[in-house]
Amino acid sequence: MNLFRLLRGPMPLMALGLGLVVLSGMAFIAFVERSGVDGSGVSALASLYFLANTVALGAFSGVEQEMSRAVSRERAVGRPIGPVARLVARQASRLFLLVAAGVVVLSPVLVGRTMAGHWELLVELVLAVFATCCASAVRGVLAGTQRFGVYSATLATEGLSRLVLYSALLLAGSDSAWTFGLAFVLGQLFAALLGVALYWYGGDRNWRRLASTGVASHVEGAGRTRFGISAGLALLALASLTNQAVVNLPPVVIAAKLVATPETATAIAAAILLTRLPMFAFVPLQTTLLPRLTAGAARGERRWVRQQTIRTVALCVVLGLLGIVLLAVLGPDLLALYRGKPSDLSNATMAGLGIGTVFLMSANVTQPALLALGRHRTVLTAYLSGAGAMAVSFFVPVDPVTSAVLAAAAGPVTLAAVMAVSLVRATRHDRPGPDGASTPAEKDHALPQ
Repeated sequence: MNLFRLLRGPMPLMALGLGLVVLSGMAFIAFVERSGVDGSGVSALASLYFLANTVALGAFSGVEQEMSRAVSRERAVGRPIGPVARLVARQASRLFLLVAAGVVVLSPVLVGRTMAGHWELLVELVLAVFATCCASAVRGVLAGTQRFGVYSATLATEGLSRLVLYSALLLAGSDSAWTFGLAFVLGQLFAALLGVALYWYGGDRNWRRLASTGVASHVEGAGRTRFGISAGLALLALASLTNQAVVNLPPVVIAAKLVATPETATAIAAAILLTRLPMFAFVPLQTTLLPRLTAGAARGERRWVRQQTIRTVALCVVLGLLGIVLLAVLGPDLLALYRGKPSDLSNATMAGLGIGTVFLMSANVTQPALLALGRHRTVLTAYLSGAGAMAVSFFVPVDPVTSAVLAAAAGPVTLAAVMAVSLVRATRHDRPGPDGASTPAEKDHALPQ
């Protein structure tokens, strides 16, 4: 396997499906700003978008990756995937209850400070958490069994359903914030339903076996289970949640600082969303890399894992630098075209917001290698370091726009650096053996069993 073979394989379908998801995400704010929703409602919906990405995608992208890793490992060693897939799915349902409870506990802060008092959007945030839980579990099985065609169909369904609903609401002249919020969160639920239907009725025996086989007692490499959730899944969920916080919280915090000027807060949120666009180009590659890197790590081919990761990171850097140059030249014009109205953000501000994107892309394709090597704690440490750097940047005594630029760059730079160092240390030598646990270094980093 090499990078170019991946690009010739399922990548076009994955890119098409993800492109529709990205388009629907970018269109959300653009459609809302052109609707009859008032200024506070637009700002609240922007916060819902970033909070849903932070909380729902944050917690449950970890479920998708752990499901993919667990299923891939079972397939690599010739065992049936049904028991382990059911176990991870049950753990995901428990994680949903914990996350939903956390959202309810924090509801006064979320609604009062970031959603401008729109309590109905809190219900939609909980619905977004549930829908993402379902979609992530389904996509994890699809990725682990390398059914990327069906995986791509779920992405396309998510994006298309949102675009159709946005368009219908705009044509109907809707001025209600909750209707646009509902259109946004339903996309993931439709995607999960389609994934189950296509895989079930497509005749895949492994999938049908999920309903009839027992539940596994543990997931290999996931550590000890406490409160119904394995240590590996808990660490990965915390890492993914922290990752999404680094990506999505800067505009939310800035919105809280600029309650009196929602127009500026919305402009910053739209600018961050626009500058993050190149990051999505490598998500399909990240999804297809994890099962292959997991199989390579199970064979002890650590240097091969590092080589594949370095090649992908190099592509990330090239694409990211091109994006920064584009933002430095045309950033304000692109933002005005996207929003349908001019803003006072400068070329330097737009380019500065793009810096963090380069490091986020690099981290997102380094993470699968670390997970394949069983370095769940390292991933969490990296994201916590990035979140800490981002939090510190908010206390720098500068204006809100500069604060957004600093926060958008400080977190990604820090977490990417921690991941790079950890990957080099973990892949200095190949490790022979069928179980991949023969070196002292691996034992030191193994999850407790």
